[in-house]
Amino acid sequence: MARMTLISFVGLVGMGALALTGCGSSSGTVGSLGKPGSPGTVGPVGTSGSAAAATGAATLATGAAPGSADRWVLSAPSSVFGFPQIQPAPATLDKIKSLLAQHAAQLGVSGPQVIAVYDDPTHDVYVIFAGYNGSGFVPDKLKAVFDVLPVTTDDGAGDRVTINSMMIDPGPHGGTAGCSSSLGQSGQLAAESTACEWMTSTTLGVISYFPKPDHQKAVFGVGPDVMGKAMRELRDQVEHHA
Repeated sequence: MARMTLISFVGLVGMGALALTGCGSSSGTVGSLGKPGSPGTVGPVGTSGSAAAATGAATLATGAAPGSADRWVLSAPSSVFGFPQIQPAPATLDKIKSLLAQHAAQLGVSGPQVIAVYDDPTHDVYVIFAGYNGSGFVPDKLKAVFDVLPVTTDDGAGDRVTINSMMIDPGPHGGTAGCSSSLGQSGQLAAESTACEWMTSTTLGVISYFPKPDHQKAVFGVGPDVMGKAMRELRDQVEHHA
C-alpha cells in the first residue's frame, strides 16, 4: 500500500507521483453527471484555472478544426458541474505546468496554458483539467498517443502499471480524442485511473482525477466509457467558440 499512492493517478502528461497537498478548498454544491454518487461511477467533473490563465488566452489565428468550421478556445470558469475550484500547492502547480509543457512539446503544441484543480467531495477525489489555447494544432497527432498496444512496466519492487489506450468519440466540438487507463498493482492491491484528452486545431485539453491523500473512499468504474462521457460534457463547459 505504501507505493500505491504514487501510482493511483497516471495521467497523460506523466503526473503519476503528484501529491495535491496543501490545497485549499471552498464549499460548493456537487452537480450531476449521469447519476452522481451512485456506486461504480465518477460524478460530475469540472475544471477551472487561475485568473491569469483565463485572461492570458492568445489571439487565435484563423484555422478550423478537422470536420468543423469553428475555432475553439478554452476558458477557466469558477465552477463546472458545481465543483468548487481549489488552489494547488505552488510546487504541485509548477509540476503540472512542467509536465504539461513536456507533453505538449511532443505534440507540437504551444500557447497559454489553462490549468485547474477541482474538489469532488462525493468521491473523495481531485479533478484535474489542463490544456492549451493556440493555433495550428494537428489533432491527428493524438493517434500516436492512443492508437497503441497496451504497455506494462514493473519497477522490480512489487509495483506494476499497465496502460491501455484507445481512441474515443470527441463529441460535437470535433477534433480528435482518446483515453488511457492505468491499472496499478501492488501485491494484492490494485487501483485504476483514466485520463482523457482531446485536440482541435486551436485547443488541447486533458482531464483526469487524483485520489485525495486521506483515501477515505475508493473510486471504481472510471474507465474510458465514464471518463470519455465526462470529457465530452466538460468540453461544453470550458471550450467555446473563439
